[in-house]
Amino acid sequence: MKYCVKIISLLMVFTAFTSAANQLTKEQSEVWEVVIASYADIEKQDSNWTNKWATEDLLAWGNATPMPRNRASIQRWEKFQFSNGGKNVVSDYTPTGIVVHGDTAVAHYYFSNGTISKDGKADTSHGRCSDVLVRDGKSWKFVAWHCADEPES
Repeated sequence: MKYCVKIISLLMVFTAFTSAANQLTKEQSEVWEVVIASYADIEKQDSNWTNKWATEDLLAWGNATPMPRNRASIQRWEKFQFSNGGKNVVSDYTPTGIVVHGDTAVAHYYFSNGTISKDGKADTSHGRCSDVLVRDGKSWKFVAWHCADEPES
């Protein structure tokens, strides 16, 4: 019975995520497209993605970093990580809420990633992010974010 309740709960959460994604306004959709496009560049291991998608004064804090990093620091660390040969092979990103307020937007979303390390070890991670973007002319750029892996059960 507990197993059925968990499955039903997960289906309800998935339905809520899917509904949120399908009901985005035009501006929210523009923000979400930038989030997804940035991940496409990361998955291609484009170490220059931050120059394209982030402001110069970006400050971001991930689960695996001891303190926030600026754009130059993110670029150095990603160059190191990309050179170690690991590869993201499957991912899902699901918006849970996007707020656009003038030229500022906050995108909250859930992620799942499947990676293969250089030595062939598979790993799966799940988590959530909150990204802050600002309008830069006609496009949106990241000014901050925080991502965290789901806690272990």
